[in-house]
Parts: sequence; structure tokens; C-alpha cells
Amino acid sequence: MPRSSRLILLSAVVLLAAGLVAALAAASDGDAVTGPRTDAPAESSPEAAAAPTSTAPSSTAVLGFPAIADHGEVRAVRTPAGFVLPVLGGEQGAWQVLTPCATAAVVPGEPVLGAHVVLDPGHGGAEPGAVGPTGLREADLNLDVARRVQALLEAEGATVVLTRDADVRMTLATRASIARTMSPVAFLSIHHNAAPVGRSGVPGSELYHQLADPESKRLAGLLWEEMQEHLAPFGTDWAIGDDPGARARRSMRTGDDYYGILRHAQGVTSVLTEAAYLSNPAENALLETEEFRDAEARAIADGVLRLLRTEDPGSGFKPTKEVAVPAGSGGGTSGCVDPPLA
Repeated sequence: MPRSSRLILLSAVVLLAAGLVAALAAASDGDAVTGPRTDAPAESSPEAAAAPTSTAPSSTAVLGFPAIADHGEVRAVRTPAGFVLPVLGGEQGAWQVLTPCATAAVVPGEPVLGAHVVLDPGHGGAEPGAVGPTGLREADLNLDVARRVQALLEAEGATVVLTRDADVRMTLATRASIARTMSPVAFLSIHHNAAPVGRSGVPGSELYHQLADPESKRLAGLLWEEMQEHLAPFGTDWAIGDDPGARARRSMRTGDDYYGILRHAQGVTSVLTEAAYLSNPAENALLETEEFRDAEARAIADGVLRLLRTEDPGSGFKPTKEVAVPAGSGGGTSGCVDPPLA
């Protein structure tokens, strides 16, 4: 049971017991909820903020997930092969959809009204992402963690959609289009890092938020806190890059979000997560274990729940990084071959 649920249940029991003894005492003593976490200074380092204080959600917490909006039209369908794809037109039994390779196709499918959370397991198919010393592919790891996050959030009552639930290649355009079509509370693109530049005493998690969305920034700060809380106890020879913490990257060529998945998903609160360094042998060994994957999934799920249920500001924020070099070519349409959809 999550922290918020345990505390709410405990508060209810205390109120009931107090009411049986004395109604006035219950009215005086029943509301004992601690405040949100203290935000760290914008320039604080991961080492300085490695152990955020765990507290209950604020008393203004919103419990549960909002109703999924009825747009009065079919905006996405689940095809017989299990793909959730944006609808471009058509009708029942013959939907025109945007395919994983960002082309148009006509397929049968069942309407999908929307989702509270969309999870994007990065890479897939012919784009494996990073590969660890043991041969662990980032694409496979990303999907496994996303499925674990999905199970945790669904246990809380959320409707969750994955951009891919198989080892297939998908363009950034289609991934982001799925997120925009679903109108979720949050969209998370799940990745794992490579090519560190040094070592750290705490996890070198990197959470990238959108430049212009305050809620994206807050979610990144909440996720950074949760990564530190859930991953640090595993204590290892953590790798670190140039960008630990929660920050945005701006393309110096365009002035826009550097990462295509965040840029294409603008209008939806989105964060790209890099929880750990798959290329680091010590972290690769952890990422091979059920326990560490569960901890990472718990960190992501708890960050999303805190975004929805509290007013906590998050922490671990770093200044926006200006990037001159173009992003990699992954996620494009060149050479992309659509899988069977029906």
C-alpha cells in the first residue's frame, strides 16, 4: 500500500476511535498530516540532496484519478495485434491509423477513449539503445520497467497505455502522437543511460523535463526525489554524467526542447527518465535483478502519484543546458518497417 493510502487509512481509524470516545476530542485531534517535502535550492547537487525527507502528501491531496474525457469521437484504437494507435479517420472496422513507422494504414480495432498515464518504453526492434556488459538491451529493459510501472499505477486505479508492448521499432512522431491523443496526466519516456563521465556516491539519475511546462519540471523534480529514495539503498559504484538531477536541455539550433520525444509531445506534461547507467558494470548487475527493477518502477509510479495527489514542488533542479550538437538519428522513419497490425 502506498504511503499516502496508509496515512489516509490511519487517519480514518484515529478519527473513528476518537469519535466513539468523545466527538469534541475527535474534532480537535483528527487532522495530523505533515507537510510536503522541503524543496532543494535550484543549484543543489545530487550529493547534497541525496536523502529527501519522506512525508505524507499535503492535506490538499486529490485522491484518485480524474475521469477520462469523452471527446465525442474515436481518437485511438487498439488493433488486433495489440497496438494502440492514433486514429486519422475511417469508421468501425476500417480505421485509418498512424502506424508505428508514422505512415497511414487501414485496420480494424477497438476504440480506446484515453489514459491517465502514457508510458513510452524507449527504443525497440532494430533500435536496441544501449547494451550493457552482460548483453542486456536497453529496449528490453525499458519495456520491462514500463510494464512494472503500469501494474503499480493500475493498482491505484489509473488507466495506463504503453506506446509499445512488444519489441518493435517506433518513430518518435508516433510515440508522441499516442501521448497527445490520450490526453494523459503524465507521459513518461523510460530510458537507461550510457557513457558516464565519472563516479558518484549517489545514483546519477537524470530526469529531463520540457522547457515551457511547469508541471513537467515539477514531475521531473518529484521523480528525482523518488529515484534517490528508492535506488540509493542499493548502494553501488554509481556512474554519473554531466546532467544528474532534474533539468531541461535546449537545442541551440532551434531554441526548442532538445529531445524529440519531449518536443513532439508538447501540450502534454512529459518527462524523459534515465534512472541508471546500463553501461556501468555495477549498475548493469543491479538492473539484471527483479529487486532493482521493482524499485525503479516504484520510484516512477510514486513520482506520478505525487504529481497528482500533492502540491510537492520536487527538487534536484539544475539550470537548463544549452546543447549545440544535434540529437541522434534514432526514432526517425528512415528504414522503419511496420509490424503486422491486424
